[in-house]
Amino acid sequence: MQISTGKKKLAILVISGLLLSVIFISSGSYASAEIRGPGEVIKNFNAALLEAMKKADQLGYSGRYKLLDPVIKDSFALSFMAQQSLGRHGKSLKPEERDLLIKMYTDWTIATYAARFDSYSGEKFEVVSESNPSQGTVTVISKLIKGNGDEISFHYLMRKIEAAWRVVDIQISGVSQLALTRAQFTGVFREKGLNGLISMLKEKIRGFEKSGEKKE
Repeated sequence: MQISTGKKKLAILVISGLLLSVIFISSGSYASAEIRGPGEVIKNFNAALLEAMKKADQLGYSGRYKLLDPVIKDSFALSFMAQQSLGRHGKSLKPEERDLLIKMYTDWTIATYAARFDSYSGEKFEVVSESNPSQGTVTVISKLIKGNGDEISFHYLMRKIEAAWRVVDIQISGVSQLALTRAQFTGVFREKGLNGLISMLKEKIRGFEKSGEKKE
């Protein structure tokens, strides 16, 4: 039995339409699964911190750094935070200077977490709440509950940057950590310039590395 040319064309169009529908639906589901909400970003970050704490001795400082590196880069708006840390002075930087600042700020941030979250005594993290967006910013409140019951609350201010929710600041006891960093960085920058600031960050990172080596 022969199928007419017209029927063949119609069948091809129907099949093509079905394939396009499947591709469209699949890719749409995949994209939505990949976009995590602010609370999920912090839960993922907390899980990495907890793993670093529980495996602190096994991993050592360098291992904790490697574990936290991709998670922190994925969770924090490091380029934005680095430039904000210099306030108005950041606008005067050349592109290569800005890139160097971002790199060193990123290394320093990861090193700080790798050094501070270096032991485990029954701690746990809990995401308490997630606010509605206000001028593009969402606040996620997360608690670190210590083994003795004491709690530390972290207020993560988050914005959608490069199509993903990322931390732009952390408030602890009502104090902006980015504001504290800016006060320190701009002070060094005014006195010693960018080279002095980079040297300070390198020295801090070396200090974390030496302290970690002593514990290993």
